[in-house]
Amino acid sequence: MSIAVVDLETTGVLPSVDRVIEVGVVLLDDVGSVEHEFATLVDPGRDIGPTSIHGIRASDVVGAPTFAEVAPYLRTLLSGRVVVAHNALFDLRFLGREFGRAGVPIELSPALCTMRLAGQIDRSIRSLAAICETLSVANDQAHAALSDARATATALVRMRETLGELALLDAALAVDFDVDGSYLGSRSVGAVDWRALVADVATSRRPFIDPCRSVPRSAAEARVRQRDGYLATLVSALPEIAGAPMTMAPYLAVLDQVLEDRLVSVDEADQLIALAGELGCGPAHVQAAHRLYLDALATVALADDVVTDAERADLDRVAVLLGLQTSDVDVALTMVRSGARVAVPRRPAAGLSAGDKIVFTGEMSRPRSEFEAAARAAGLVPVASVSGKTNVLVCADPESQSGKARKARALGVRVIGEAVFWENLPSV
Repeated sequence: MSIAVVDLETTGVLPSVDRVIEVGVVLLDDVGSVEHEFATLVDPGRDIGPTSIHGIRASDVVGAPTFAEVAPYLRTLLSGRVVVAHNALFDLRFLGREFGRAGVPIELSPALCTMRLAGQIDRSIRSLAAICETLSVANDQAHAALSDARATATALVRMRETLGELALLDAALAVDFDVDGSYLGSRSVGAVDWRALVADVATSRRPFIDPCRSVPRSAAEARVRQRDGYLATLVSALPEIAGAPMTMAPYLAVLDQVLEDRLVSVDEADQLIALAGELGCGPAHVQAAHRLYLDALATVALADDVVTDAERADLDRVAVLLGLQTSDVDVALTMVRSGARVAVPRRPAAGLSAGDKIVFTGEMSRPRSEFEAAARAAGLVPVASVSGKTNVLVCADPESQSGKARKARALGVRVIGEAVFWENLPSV
């Protein structure tokens, strides 16, 4: 019996509205040896949901394939195999709906559920973590699709060896889907039906096709690091200019605006470098300006003589974006502690003003109701959707790919993170 072990990370728990954001697949041969693995992040075309659970950020899925791009290749991996998942109905319901949206027909029955199988060892075992602990299965990156799929595959093989082949029947499911991929129901299957289902599925294997484009987590993290260093790369490419410019004030003011959300997009980096060129600044001048900006942030952080963990993390983040090092943060803090005080020109106050229409999107660090209540108390007007009349969109992650964020960018609506919202909240 050939097996495809699947694990998904999703934006939520409802297949009708939520989407898959990561797929992990481990293919096992008839004796339980690994034949092939596949993993990719998936661009859901919407907000990525609870980062606190799955660890995926909006920036990670930028440039990842959509499920429609992945679907044809994924179908060839799953076809002709018994699909296995932990809490199988959760993953199968999402797979059915996603394949339905992509217009790619697939049979996802019969299936095996390792959660049901583990109940034969201990009925109190429910989570994958509990199964791994009971069976001494390593899972180095829980809630990462490929790592969870590997752990599920190992647990399946061990339970199969311990409990025997017949035990699989209690974990077997026949699952039915509508033509659009929506879940219709499932049923347990007996020994005769199981053998027939397995025999049928074995004859339906599709030939492999060329692998689809994929962006596993490691590649996404490397891409984000590269994007974070994009400004530093451009700075190093500036032509050397012997004479120092008379003032870097215009550059620093624009830099302050760009770093409001602690992100530097490619377009923003290009604009900064173009401005540096107009001001006659070479790489040494721009790097000096970046250190000056970091010194100014250190001055703010030490205004109360204490640098909190959050303030230090923010300084380290800005240093990376500016092409500087953690050691530069240490130098800046030491300089300020010695008595220096540095300020940079501020941009004209963009801020938030009473009467501004404001929209919130994504899973915030506080309940949405708190944000809306604070906005109303400050004279702002929370609204549900983005339009040309919207002044500001507040995102849990400023690189969100939610529908609201996409529309806001298309309309030129200001997009900020929640920290910027609290910092700019007007008092009344």
